[in-house]
Amino acid sequence: MGRRFQAVALLTTLLAIAAVTAAQVRVDVRLVNVIATVTDARGRNIPNLTVDDFILEEDGKTQDITHFSEDQNVPVSVGILLDTSGSMDRKIRTAIEAVERFTRRIHQNDEIFLITFSGRAVLQQDFTDDREKLSQVLRHVTATGGTALYDALSEALTKIRTGRHNKRAILLITDGQDTASSAKLDEVLQTIRQSDVLVYPIGISALTYAKDFDVFGHGPLAALLAGKSARTVQSKRDEVDFNVLRALSENSGGRAFMLAESLINRGGQIEKILDAIADELRTQYTLGFYPARPDDGRYHLLRVRTRSGNAVRARRGYLAKMGS
Repeated sequence: MGRRFQAVALLTTLLAIAAVTAAQVRVDVRLVNVIATVTDARGRNIPNLTVDDFILEEDGKTQDITHFSEDQNVPVSVGILLDTSGSMDRKIRTAIEAVERFTRRIHQNDEIFLITFSGRAVLQQDFTDDREKLSQVLRHVTATGGTALYDALSEALTKIRTGRHNKRAILLITDGQDTASSAKLDEVLQTIRQSDVLVYPIGISALTYAKDFDVFGHGPLAALLAGKSARTVQSKRDEVDFNVLRALSENSGGRAFMLAESLINRGGQIEKILDAIADELRTQYTLGFYPARPDDGRYHLLRVRTRSGNAVRARRGYLAKMGS
């Protein structure tokens, strides 16, 4: 009887040690979330998929998806970055009206902050779900000065961490390249790789060829998407560098758009883009997994696909920051 008691006690102790060890491993290994947008051959978002429809790989190895959700009713913390540099003067009113429409188009439970940037970035409105408060702030925005694009992004990426919702997105509207920041593009991209935030940049281009752009990335813009440098066709310092916007979106799993300046004040083109973003935020999937190893300070490649072969857009990797 004594030996049986000792055996039971030993087994209980071993199970307790195993549980503690497993808990310690789980604490040391960070949950990695990947937001995926799935579309059909016509570019329409596909709803109602299940976890069994997805395959998620890290560094080429299939991972167990331990967390899964379809984000139809998931609230979002949103940061809006609005370029108010001098070159935006002719289109600032249209951009503001489009942003106001966007804030009312997304879910009422979504919280939003607003940063404007010209020569410096300014937090105009902290997180709020009060749309009228945002409208009041937007009505007093004016355009003047340079373009501190990277500083605004750095501030937004810091601010978005304080959002109360797990799903987070940044909307960026700009008509130029950075001319006034102390932050660097590489620093901004590294921060994006360490975070779960989606970045949606909209570039407003004054170039005449931009009039032929399809706002959803078709037409002549396809040459840029195929990898040709935007700098080969742009010479002005205040022109949009689509390569930068694309890098911001691809590192986050978001989507970059280009819009001709000639179209912004007619035809509701910017409204169409913002409506598409608002719809996308409600038809995405969040997939979570625990990597096999603790954070190691390295960049790890990610790939998400569906078993049926649908087009999937998600961030291409993440930086496993040690001590994060």
